[in-house]
Amino acid sequence: LMPMSITCYLIRSAGTTTIVDTGLGGRRRQGFPQGRLDQALKEAGVDPSEIDRVVNTHLHIDHTGWNTIDREDGTREFFFPKARWLVQRVEWDYWTQPRFVDDPAHPHLAETVIPLKDSGRLDFAYAEQAIDENLTFVSSPGHTPGHVCIGIASAGERAVIIGDASHHPVQLDHPDWSPAFDADPTVSAKTRERLFNEAADDGRTWIAGHWPFPGIGHIVRLEGKRVFQAL
Repeated sequence: LMPMSITCYLIRSAGTTTIVDTGLGGRRRQGFPQGRLDQALKEAGVDPSEIDRVVNTHLHIDHTGWNTIDREDGTREFFFPKARWLVQRVEWDYWTQPRFVDDPAHPHLAETVIPLKDSGRLDFAYAEQAIDENLTFVSSPGHTPGHVCIGIASAGERAVIIGDASHHPVQLDHPDWSPAFDADPTVSAKTRERLFNEAADDGRTWIAGHWPFPGIGHIVRLEGKRVFQAL
């Protein structure tokens, strides 16, 4: 077993505050720890009402958990009361099929994804669409059909939040090693190879949600191998 982080990212860009992925959420689930995004925001001095936009890189349980919360009276509401959600249309269409929504193996869809449908808060993105002047979607299918990374370009520097395009640094040497949750391991391996090489070629900061915390650094080539240098 390899320990794995589940990290969310807050970005202030173009006058807007964005959360990229919302972790596991506050619900207690068998086999999963309870998420701490609420506490992390409090420690950072950020109120959920300050979040303007939520971007889910994909719609798995550990990336959508704090989209909603359950109150003691049994009602459900959005954790970020003023935010709009931005989701890739391919990803949305895939996971909202009845075969997934009605499957007891995916209870989070009814809890944290489907409530967005008629909320008036959901916007769809397509391919490598710009989010604002500094942020853009980077198509990275394989883990899920509509999985995206988030590219950042600001003040002459670049970075990429990779979502679940890679789960562990060992994949630098073995991009073909896929976790069981990769929907298409062949496509996922090609996506990883491309992202690794792009990061090594242009020096963009690598921001990984599941690599050992904090998972931020650079991918460099040393003696013919890709190596992660943490910041």
